[in-house]
Amino acid sequence: MYRWCSLATLLLGLVAGAWADYPGVGRPATQAELALWDSDIGPDLQRLPAARGSVLEGQAIYAAQCAACHGDDGRATEIFYALAGGVSAADVASGRVAGLQGAEPSEGSTFMLLPSLTTLLDYTARAMPFGAGGSLSTDEVFAVTAYLLHLAGVVDGDFVLDRSSAELAQQRLPNRNGFSTDHGLWPGAAAVDGGMGNGGIPEPDTVRCMADCDP
Repeated sequence: MYRWCSLATLLLGLVAGAWADYPGVGRPATQAELALWDSDIGPDLQRLPAARGSVLEGQAIYAAQCAACHGDDGRATEIFYALAGGVSAADVASGRVAGLQGAEPSEGSTFMLLPSLTTLLDYTARAMPFGAGGSLSTDEVFAVTAYLLHLAGVVDGDFVLDRSSAELAQQRLPNRNGFSTDHGLWPGAAAVDGGMGNGGIPEPDTVRCMADCDP
């Protein structure tokens, strides 16, 4: 659900180039086929599908499809990274996970690192359940996501995830304010100039040692 357009654009460009260079090979993509590729949804949530799923519905799906790998409470780590854990009500309120501020986090989980709701929706839709990625309906994806949000302490047990409530969930992600592109590794104009970077200023700004360096 949350996909960068660049890969699709590149592939379509290659197809167009092949069509021009090799007449009679292949055919132009139809509008319906292009529409299937056009599934990107940004963190602004503006293109979410008309789907819905409750915490209660997601709990049943999770128990049948997810708990074997992730545990009943989403904290199992025997097979995969923990889904829930490591966040508090204070983290949800502030949008910064306190456990990530120190040098050594006490534990880790998906919800400690999650930047946007669409990231979770997309990965669940494409890759889960393990071995049968893409088999969940859109409503089931929304339901499982609602239940995961509940396991992480983001929403109450009566929460229903849909287009109208997605923004509420987005605004309560525990580490929503813990991400920044204001560094030299992200090129481009600074945020004050309408960009996402810091103008390409190197970070750190120390001089690299080339000879007789300290250990």
